[in-house]
Amino acid sequence: MSKMNPTKRRKGTSLLQFPNDYTVIDIETTGLSPNYDSIIEISCIKYRNNIEVDFFSSLVQPPPFHVAKSEQDKLDNANYHGLVAYVNCFISCFTGITSEMLSGAPKFEDIADALWNFLHNEILVGHNIHFDLNFLYDNLFDHNQSYILNNDFVDTMRIARLALPDLEHHRLIDLDDYFDIQSQHHRAESDCQTTTIVLQELAKLVTNNAINLTPHKPVDLRTLTASQSSFDIGHPLYNKHCVFTGKLERFIRKDAAQIVVNLGGYCENNINKRTNFLIVGDFDYVSNIKDGKSTKLKKAEQLILKGQDLQIIPENDFYNMIENI
Repeated sequence: MSKMNPTKRRKGTSLLQFPNDYTVIDIETTGLSPNYDSIIEISCIKYRNNIEVDFFSSLVQPPPFHVAKSEQDKLDNANYHGLVAYVNCFISCFTGITSEMLSGAPKFEDIADALWNFLHNEILVGHNIHFDLNFLYDNLFDHNQSYILNNDFVDTMRIARLALPDLEHHRLIDLDDYFDIQSQHHRAESDCQTTTIVLQELAKLVTNNAINLTPHKPVDLRTLTASQSSFDIGHPLYNKHCVFTGKLERFIRKDAAQIVVNLGGYCENNINKRTNFLIVGDFDYVSNIKDGKSTKLKKAEQLILKGQDLQIIPENDFYNMIENI
């Protein structure tokens, strides 16, 4: 199957609302990239007036890979079918889906038409839904170029971040714990059911507490000014241009940037030819990260290869640099 260039996706609008009619989606895959990995399970639950009315679920057989005889003893017998496997040991352990289960499953092209008919007029709901949408968009489009999954959608992770800003992480398992749902994870059907409960609980939370879901306008870090006029010119951040990427553990980004400015440095919103430090936070729960790296990190690596005096440092190194202020 060819893989679509993700820059050409024409996805719908991300909604900050709680619809009454919608379809919850979840997929399991062989990896993180729609360009290189495959769907191995799809589940969708359709709701009308918040009541389940229909259901679609299927395992999906990915392209097989051959298991060398020398590697067979490293695989559980359930993880490969003869000398051919469909998932590696990590994915099998993570999801509970084995090669044996996938050996008789339909391929994506066998279910694509039915899946499209189930989804194409629906508001879609999912947790970190861009991950699911990217895989589904590309696979449906590859099957039939008239199948453009441009549905509007609701991302419960996005809403959770706005409604529960003090929660350390906003993964589905974190919200499961927060709302005491006590469900199983990493199978598509159970994750759909958990996502539905999370959606309903978030709706109650937002309504009962009159929470404003309107996203805050990002602060232009270039406009920050120092709260002092004298600086330690020997400090490693003095007169240096800094950029942040990812979620910081100890500070919101504006406060961390203010520390840099108070040390006589400068903060930028994006990587450029002046950047001296890229401070890297946590990507694990950031929905728009692709292939494990942010756009800023990729650009920084490119500039370093071109000879720019730019250092990429983890947030802990940043904390060490500012610990005595």
